[in-house]
Amino acid sequence: MNVEVSAESVRPQDRVAALLGRALESRQSGKLDEATAQLEQALAEARTTPYEIEFQTRIQLAMSLADVYQSVGQIQKACEMLVEESAFAEKISQVMQATGTPPQKRAATSGYLQVRDRSTQMSLLGQEAPEISVKEWITGGPASLAHFRGQVVLLEFWATWCKPCQEMFPKLKKLHEAERSQGLEVIALTRHYMAYRGPAESMIAERQLMLGMVTEHGVIFHVGIAEDERLQGIYGANGLPTVVVIDREGIVRYAGPGEDDPTFNKALQQCLERSA
Repeated sequence: MNVEVSAESVRPQDRVAALLGRALESRQSGKLDEATAQLEQALAEARTTPYEIEFQTRIQLAMSLADVYQSVGQIQKACEMLVEESAFAEKISQVMQATGTPPQKRAATSGYLQVRDRSTQMSLLGQEAPEISVKEWITGGPASLAHFRGQVVLLEFWATWCKPCQEMFPKLKKLHEAERSQGLEVIALTRHYMAYRGPAESMIAERQLMLGMVTEHGVIFHVGIAEDERLQGIYGANGLPTVVVIDREGIVRYAGPGEDDPTFNKALQQCLERSA
């Protein structure tokens, strides 16, 4: 006997997850309008039944919709959506800190930071890049964004313990060597993590790890150590690595994971092709 299942009998979590899955397929096929509509429908469903949707599904939904909005040039819609989703994620995180298990607390904090940082990144697009503050330069000598006005600047936030960051260094080196003649400047920024606010001996040891990583990859572009976590907060760069592309007029044109992100490659090439 066949039994028809009505849409109303399907759990909200399952409906949202199904829409999210179809949207990802649509995006991969280049059907961005279709993906946008599916993600917007999924978000509307999630907001209608907020406590019946798994938190990680809600985070993935927000991040995916932000990426699609960026791909179709709807930056303002992305910013507005992320502000609302960040507020919701913060609320859930606060509840979990008070009542959740240690894994739930970590997951809630991680999800909230993802959405909050993406909101910060999106808000920078089309705006003048905030000036960087560096305590010490490992390579390249003193530099500032103002100094490099007229050139394309790629900022990369990294850490010694971040494996994807280690994998990105040779790629950045190759990119810098290939595009330097077109006006590309790379600035890799890190800070003290393991030795943050620790004794001088720990900071010296951690600096040696930073220097060792830079030396290992034969890096000649600028590498600096920020004073603290404030610069990461300004650029929404708590997740590592984070890449920011700044055009010749000092305007942020990309902020995100970089590397294989098509939006990153497109933004970088557009900035390089535009003459000063």
